[in-house]
Amino acid sequence: MRPEDVVSFVVARPLIVERPRVVVPLLPGDRVATAVGAIVAPGDLLAERVRDPHLVDAVSDERGVPPRPGAWVPATPRRRRTSPAGELLFEHEGRRRIVAGPHPDLVAAPAAGAVVEIHPGVEIVLQLEGIGIPGSALLGDPGHGRLALLPGDADGRTLLDVAHAGNVVVFPGRVDAEALTRARAMGIAGAIVPAFSDRDRRDVVASDARQRAGLHRLAPFPVLVLDGYLRRALAGPVHDLFAALAGVDVGLVGGSSPMCVAGVSADVVPSPQPDRVRVRGGREAGHEGRFVGLAGPRRVAGGIAIETVRLVLDDGRTVVLPLGDLERFA
Repeated sequence: MRPEDVVSFVVARPLIVERPRVVVPLLPGDRVATAVGAIVAPGDLLAERVRDPHLVDAVSDERGVPPRPGAWVPATPRRRRTSPAGELLFEHEGRRRIVAGPHPDLVAAPAAGAVVEIHPGVEIVLQLEGIGIPGSALLGDPGHGRLALLPGDADGRTLLDVAHAGNVVVFPGRVDAEALTRARAMGIAGAIVPAFSDRDRRDVVASDARQRAGLHRLAPFPVLVLDGYLRRALAGPVHDLFAALAGVDVGLVGGSSPMCVAGVSADVVPSPQPDRVRVRGGREAGHEGRFVGLAGPRRVAGGIAIETVRLVLDDGRTVVLPLGDLERFA
């Protein structure tokens, strides 16, 4: 079997998604500020997010028709105080349980597109123009900015600069929570990282909660994680794609399909080499190379026979790896 035929058996990972359909998650108490069919641009208001939500009992208005769960209940005067406005969770025996809170934050559209579905308290579904680069998780609320691919020094460390304020920056190598804290302090609008450990994720989420504990409203600082938890550098095809998109306005969105979205045509995307693969597991995880040929079946622990292939890695080494430990971009 030819090497190019073996590549077809490697797990294919999509490099881009054209005209992505994305989800903006909503929390109980969030007030939707758009409508189905609305055309949105980057930064347009989608919803107001309650920063410190809490449950409140509100007296039902007998003169009106009881709203459905998810409806917005306006503030109503009571004997001693005014019942605050909030989202209705449920109504029982003439009393409404609503979610209310002060100091709303703003949830904005990450890119240009249209609102196709709204589920109060659950999600807003957008149909966006252009392309999307899939990731594995988004930390924080959606955001947008101009894309900037950060350089590195001779030791492999990523260089941050205040000139990147307002941009969405891409870290090509390893990154920790401390680097993202510095990036946010510089006014950077968001970050894209190859991978992120579980401890660093908790630190970033806790830092975001501390930042939002004040009364002043803060801009979102989303962090898109591309690969998962294992520390590794940015994949070669993904690095080339971000290099081609440098200077383009992009958005970061989470939900069920976390991704970086850009309003450009798929024609600007550089095509990956057909025989180029990446190691996704084992000792060589994160390395890239090209096929040389088949290495035949090998028997491993438990008496299981697996198919192996011979690769030439970018560092010049020739290795034999299981076919199931590889992935390719397509």
